[in-house]
Amino acid sequence: MVYTKAIREFRDIIKGNQEVFIKEYQQLKEQVAKSPAIYKGEPIDFLYHPIYLSDKDVVQFTVLTNKLFGILSKVIEMYLQEPSFRKHFPFDPLLEKLILKDPGYSINVPMSRIDVFYHGEGDFQFCELNADGSSAMVEARELQRIIGESLAVKSHKKEFKISGFELFQSWFDALMINYKEYASSEKLPNIAIVDYIEGEPSKEFQEFKKTFEKNGCSTVIADVRELVYRDGVLYYKDFSIDCIYRRAVTWEIIENVKESRAFIDAYLDGNVCVVGPLRSQLIHNKIIFSILHDESITSFLTEDERSFIKNHVPYTAYFDREDTSLVDDVKENKDLYVLKPLDKYAALGVYVGKDCTLNKWEEVINTVAKQGYLIQKFCHLPNQSLAFFKQNEVEFIDFNYMIGLFCYNQSFVGPYTRSGRKNIIGAVAESFIVPNFKLTD
Repeated sequence: MVYTKAIREFRDIIKGNQEVFIKEYQQLKEQVAKSPAIYKGEPIDFLYHPIYLSDKDVVQFTVLTNKLFGILSKVIEMYLQEPSFRKHFPFDPLLEKLILKDPGYSINVPMSRIDVFYHGEGDFQFCELNADGSSAMVEARELQRIIGESLAVKSHKKEFKISGFELFQSWFDALMINYKEYASSEKLPNIAIVDYIEGEPSKEFQEFKKTFEKNGCSTVIADVRELVYRDGVLYYKDFSIDCIYRRAVTWEIIENVKESRAFIDAYLDGNVCVVGPLRSQLIHNKIIFSILHDESITSFLTEDERSFIKNHVPYTAYFDREDTSLVDDVKENKDLYVLKPLDKYAALGVYVGKDCTLNKWEEVINTVAKQGYLIQKFCHLPNQSLAFFKQNEVEFIDFNYMIGLFCYNQSFVGPYTRSGRKNIIGAVAESFIVPNFKLTD
């Protein structure tokens, strides 16, 4: 099998000349530090080791995301059409109003990253759905570029057909599909990339700005709080905005209503195209997994869809501390469960029972998880032996990993893989970015 051979040969290449590759690893770190792959002011941590994906893997990613979005589209439609269904979501009246607002185009979730524990064809579990300010495209692109030119991968390219994934031009193309539907026009829009910005805008925003401008669109990076809405037009300073690429996450908009007023009013009036509509919060909030598993409120799903959920969405339920039988079960079987907040990111506030002492687990249950928490069945993470570079040696260590599936207009376009040696992979624990390449037979 080509895939197995490639993994074995990469290991042999590194182990066969460790001194050369240790030196190159330091050079690669310098290249990453000079690239746009910067997170919170620091170069990303990465592993000098590709995770190859076969043609079958890529097809499988397309199939599983298409299936998932088919189910999620039904949930979104039910929310839009049935007031009684809305009570199952923890949204206040303003957010409900924003979700119900027609964005002017038909795609409910233009951009998302579906994080998945992928063990191979047919064997996968979804970790979570990131559909609100999805990020890390620049990390995936830059690491693919830098590692793709490394000695080890270039050596591999002589024997294997290796290719990468494109995430920037494809996003412009997807955004324009939605804008043209909204505007009923072929005219290029003035675009604003919008977020709550503290200090210098992120490198990723700057890279998207370059892509939009390369395609002929005047573009600004704007703080939501600095937008002005007058005479039916949304402005950033003297720049009139036709289209917003929304990176401002929903909870910040809702928590800062007064400062977000211009954005909110322009959106509700339908006077600006927001690519990243507020209704994407329906699938971004972690309550969605609980709702999918509750057959009493999802009778609109088919048996095939229910089977898909049962097999691939980890059992999730609202953690009701008044339900003594639930609390007792979670306490007594801590190794089976994970506690997650309803709407946080980067693994913030996540507790894995297997990683907690009994006293710590009970403390979390009795204090941290008093409200706004979900209980979820623990999923075993896939793992692979990957090169870990130290000062004077290279070790091959088993790393857990999680693949994020970037989807533009609800179609898979490329992966983003994070790895770590713990059961939580994220900024709060340990996270190394790993480059992905497609390996064609």
